[in-house]
Amino acid sequence: MRVCVLAQWLVSFVVIGTGLVGLETRHAAAVPTYANNVVVIMVEGLRPDALKQAKVPTLDGLIKRGASTMKAQTVEPSLTLPAFASMMSGLPVEQHGVDWNEYDPPRGFIKAPTLFEIASFNGSKWGAAFLSKEKLLHVIKQDRRLLVNVCSINEQGCNAKKITDDVIASYKTATEGKPALFVVQLADADTAGHDQGWMSKPYLKAVEEVDRAIGSLIKGFKDLGLYDRTTFIVTADHGGHAKIHGTSMSEDKTIPWIAAGPGIKAGYEITRPVSLIDTAATVMRAFGITDYYVEWKSRPIEEIFVDRMGAPVAAGAEKPSR
Repeated sequence: MRVCVLAQWLVSFVVIGTGLVGLETRHAAAVPTYANNVVVIMVEGLRPDALKQAKVPTLDGLIKRGASTMKAQTVEPSLTLPAFASMMSGLPVEQHGVDWNEYDPPRGFIKAPTLFEIASFNGSKWGAAFLSKEKLLHVIKQDRRLLVNVCSINEQGCNAKKITDDVIASYKTATEGKPALFVVQLADADTAGHDQGWMSKPYLKAVEEVDRAIGSLIKGFKDLGLYDRTTFIVTADHGGHAKIHGTSMSEDKTIPWIAAGPGIKAGYEITRPVSLIDTAATVMRAFGITDYYVEWKSRPIEEIFVDRMGAPVAAGAEKPSR
């Protein structure tokens, strides 16, 4: 009798245990594979070596939680407007044609389609751009699905913290459509670099202030309940040396590139060469949008994703919303 009871108990344990394993497997499969939101943060003038000398707990946290390289390259010339245009269009400067670096309204807008247009047309994604320099408006074409906010670095109080606070406030008050693709440009470090020199104490202090502002932005996404379905990409338009940039020197061209969010490997160091131009296609990949056609040079940084393109997605994994 005791043998029968023991056998029955063992069978029950196996059945229950199998059920628990099944529950655990189903739970693991439900981990988000794609992002509902992508936030691209361009920290103007951020050199990779500044992250070693400044106290940047927020960026350090994103590096640990995601994939990164400190050897990414910007375009030539290593100037803000041409670089921003390359990031948004997925094209080198000679192809998108935005080779100037000042606000000149008669020149009009970039001719090539930008990331906002592609994400809107192919993924029905509403966008939002938060800029600290008016000249970047040459790359931001007005659209019903796009919110544009310019808080000029030349205006008192328009710093990284103000701009990141504006991101959260604008999301809360958006009524017609909530943005899913955010592009945030922060100029504090660049301003300090031009004023006091790259890698100077004031420059490193500005980098730390930007890091705190990004931390505040991430907290805002947590408070809104968006954090778990949001991918954050942090990069730069250029570096700098002495009090200038724009050359082909490594100090000017080498930039950090960091991504963290759903479906992205944690603590991963990117091995392939990364260009700022690759940001656009990687944003689309983070959304899970691959069925689109555009003539750009941008290539998704495929190795950062847990489910590389062509690999089967686990049963139960969520598909991207279109």
